[in-house]
Amino acid sequence: MVKLNIFAIVSLVFLFSSEMKSDEVRKVIKFAQEDYEIVFSDETASNSIKEYLRKKESLENWNKMITIFDWKNVSQVNEILPKYMEQVITPNSIRKPNILKNTKSEHKEDYIFEFFLSPASGDYIEYNLHRMVTTNTNKVISFIFALKIPMTGKKEIDSANVKNALEPNRINWIAEIGSIPLE
Repeated sequence: MVKLNIFAIVSLVFLFSSEMKSDEVRKVIKFAQEDYEIVFSDETASNSIKEYLRKKESLENWNKMITIFDWKNVSQVNEILPKYMEQVITPNSIRKPNILKNTKSEHKEDYIFEFFLSPASGDYIEYNLHRMVTTNTNKVISFIFALKIPMTGKKEIDSANVKNALEPNRINWIAEIGSIPLE
């Protein structure tokens, strides 16, 4: 099921995709005082995706990930958002996402989505902060921070795991993701 969800996300990205301003791929991204190195990059005529992990993590075994999507075939967030919500977030989310408008942004449109995805295995949930912007040059770019939170199937332990993972960091992550330059 997790592979199916990943396939659906990647397929959607290839279907609707904006080109990063620079041809130079950022090798390292700093987020929440940690360095993330590029581990995967793919670009087609319709899409650009870059995935970043911390040292000692791999695509098969990671705890925190940064993903940057460049949606090349759209020029406004509202062109991709309904389909993204319908095909990626809603079917895989364990609750309705929080949608925040970034009012301090200089971009035409700037939204931050906060949601949880759940794989079929149930051994973790994935906390996602997804910032999607329409730049002033009419490109749509996403910056996504994902965090895996272990689940045990025991409500008290799982609630504590979520609280311990999010409570000390969540507000800072939202503020930081909202201020990252995306063009």
